[in-house]
Amino acid sequence: MKAKSRPRRRTWRWVALSIVAVVLIAVVGAAWWLRPFPASTQAMDALRSGRGVQVTTTNDVITFMPVQKPTEGILFYPGARVDPDAYARYMRTFAEHGYAAFIVKMPLNIALLGENLAANVIAANPSIKTWVIGGHSLGGVAACRFAARNAVIKGLLLYASYPDGNLSKQTGLRVVSVAGTNDGLATPAKVTTAKKLLPPTTVYVMIQGGVHAFFGDYGPQDGDGQPTISREAAHVAIANASLTLLDEVAGVKVAA
Repeated sequence: MKAKSRPRRRTWRWVALSIVAVVLIAVVGAAWWLRPFPASTQAMDALRSGRGVQVTTTNDVITFMPVQKPTEGILFYPGARVDPDAYARYMRTFAEHGYAAFIVKMPLNIALLGENLAANVIAANPSIKTWVIGGHSLGGVAACRFAARNAVIKGLLLYASYPDGNLSKQTGLRVVSVAGTNDGLATPAKVTTAKKLLPPTTVYVMIQGGVHAFFGDYGPQDGDGQPTISREAAHVAIANASLTLLDEVAGVKVAA
């Protein structure tokens, strides 16, 4: 009997070792896949305080606060697997125009794992009375979910994104959807198909020649299209479309 039990022990040992090996491979593969697309040098430069903007970074949020404390703010959810720092230039631009801007950091850099984290930022900033929420790609999906459940949100800014639920009846929500004509991920066709899910007053801005990776400052992304516009020109157009929404929600009169 003892002699027969040894092969069984060896078999179970090999099974256990095989399971451990599979788990290790899965963990290593997941860690590799979850590595965020790194922010560019330009984005990192935008994280420095100065020019009327105080920048602070914690484990949960990156804050861009104008020296003259505002009563309007924007919360921003990064795209999946994108370094939150990659959106610093856009947020700094908003702060330079007088709006508090907050990049909300997400668990594992996946916004759907922390779609309600904007509530923490809102609670920590009671002096801000008017809120816009925005997001890039999957971050935009999470932003849509938060906006659908929280009446405090008065504006929704989508960067190469669209909702996965119906917001069409939320006519009091001002929405601007900015997309790129050459985006290989959030393609113009997908954005068009999702129009029925957004309020009829939604403003759509197409960046001619823009791609998915131009909505943040990071490198190329698998599956994306080829740009026919410079990143800088796209940045200006995206920022201007965003500021139009922020000004509208804040009640700022825009010169004709």
